[in-house]
Amino acid sequence: YPVINFTLNAEGSKKFADYTGANVGKRLAIVLDNKVYSAPSINERIGGGSGQISGAFTQEEARDVAVALRSGALLAPVKLLEQRSIGPSLGADSIKMSMIALIGASVFIVVFMMMYYGVAGIFANIAMLVNVLVVVAVMAMFGATLTLPGMAGLVLTVGMAVDANVIINERIRELLRDGVNIRASIEQGYKNAMSAIIDSNITSLVTSVALYAYGTGAVKGFAVTLGIGIVVSMITAILGTHGMFDYFMQRIEKSNNTRFWFGYRRR
Repeated sequence: YPVINFTLNAEGSKKFADYTGANVGKRLAIVLDNKVYSAPSINERIGGGSGQISGAFTQEEARDVAVALRSGALLAPVKLLEQRSIGPSLGADSIKMSMIALIGASVFIVVFMMMYYGVAGIFANIAMLVNVLVVVAVMAMFGATLTLPGMAGLVLTVGMAVDANVIINERIRELLRDGVNIRASIEQGYKNAMSAIIDSNITSLVTSVALYAYGTGAVKGFAVTLGIGIVVSMITAILGTHGMFDYFMQRIEKSNNTRFWFGYRRR
């Protein structure tokens, strides 16, 4: 038959030794929340801070007693209001739908950015893809689990990453409309968009920190993914796409085709 070994701290060891020594031959009930899990006989004084409970236990009964000993009494009574059985297929369906939402949103954004902003939209799409990969890599590095709320945070991160590039591209197009040359439009466009991007992302980052500090487990998963995504999106949007423009600057100036590069045709 299985046995249950237990260990006590110094204070519990002294009290248990005194109690068992004074009650040899009697039974000691193990009670949790007014339910008796076991009532073994005290064969001898149990000192030294450890002991063993033996008897005709089944494996399940021994496990229940061990759980009762480890758990202790609850701080508040538990009242069962509702009970449901959820099959494993529900979790699989939720994960599948979340992946469809992420892929669908990404495809829609990629197509829209390419059609509306030209090559600048392609740069934004590359930055978005890098953003998602870095977020997943950082979470894997620290052993974080990508939960369903976390996937929702990842979808939101994709939108925020593209939002920053939309602001930048619109600032560049405004300058091009005013007749500013391409190089100056790009440099000034990033400067003009910087404050709006930083302000909005810091606000969202503060929100994610608050959610992590005061939220439950599911909310914390969302907050972690969102927080990492915000930090990464600022880097990829500001530094990543700017570096791509710098790399192709000579070609952009030589072609002078703003419709191809920025989705805007000069009049």
